[in-house]
Amino acid sequence: MKLDGIRISYGNLTIIDNCHLHIPEGEIFVLMGPSGSGKSTLLKGIAGLIPLEAGTISWELARGKTGLVFQEPRLFPHMTVLENLAFGLRAQGTPAKERNSRAREYLSILQLEEHGNRYPHQLSGGQQQRVSLGRVLVMKPDLLLLDEPFSSLDTPLRKQLTEWLYQLQRKQGFSILWVTHYMDEAYSVADKVGVIMDGNILQVGKPLDFYQTPMSERVAAFFSLPNRFNLQRWQEWIGKSLRNIDVNMLGWIPANALILQKLGEITAQDENCKIVWREGIVSRIKHEPKGYLVMVEVAGLSFEVELSVLDKIPNQMEQVRIGVPFEKIIWYPEN
Repeated sequence: MKLDGIRISYGNLTIIDNCHLHIPEGEIFVLMGPSGSGKSTLLKGIAGLIPLEAGTISWELARGKTGLVFQEPRLFPHMTVLENLAFGLRAQGTPAKERNSRAREYLSILQLEEHGNRYPHQLSGGQQQRVSLGRVLVMKPDLLLLDEPFSSLDTPLRKQLTEWLYQLQRKQGFSILWVTHYMDEAYSVADKVGVIMDGNILQVGKPLDFYQTPMSERVAAFFSLPNRFNLQRWQEWIGKSLRNIDVNMLGWIPANALILQKLGEITAQDENCKIVWREGIVSRIKHEPKGYLVMVEVAGLSFEVELSVLDKIPNQMEQVRIGVPFEKIIWYPEN
């Protein structure tokens, strides 16, 4: 599917402005952005639920079919699971024998063989959302549109269903345009990621591109890249001029690339002239699922240092020294 110059407005308010996007067959494209950036509006426009003010939608082969799954299951409460799965087929006039066969096939795919005669209120939240997905997938869409489908589920179940859907997509080969605000969900399934803000897609790339080559400070801030400073602050902090870097560039360095030591501690790394050492004070220690984030104040700058559960953790307000391997700073443009 290809979008060219899509614009969507509500009255005088433009929500999507001149949007261009290409999703090849069989690709999972994850769309991310802050609340109110236009993600859901774009999905509804592609699905035909709201009109396009300008632009075109084209497909590689004739006209493609889309299916939209919302955050809430939106099942018909008076229908059984099997009847919900067959509803779309019935609405398009599929013969009873065929639609019953296809609905039962998806009962197996959804791992709900024993629940075909149950009603939505008799299912768990995860089971309801699987039925909601199945009701769309049984129609064999070319592009599955997902509007944060698992956001209301608890974390273990959300991860389980994300992996289940990923494996199903890889087997069946349909494309997905997947809206989510969960970074782990996005990076576990995406072939490509797009960031949208104020109705404009700012950057499209492979998941790691947003860390290795962010295209602006807005993108870097959205992904909460740590230790971000402009060139002047870095040069002041490092104490030397950094050549061949444009004055308007900013730089960030991963929290796990920094080195934290207690005062007086000597290591072999001290001989490395490409590491700049400065003294600072531990201002805060944050507990993370796989370790710690230590916040260190150094000469007016606040650094995040990532430590594992096996590392020695300093005390709050303790004086420490921090090592920055400045060749690992990742530079990117401000705008």
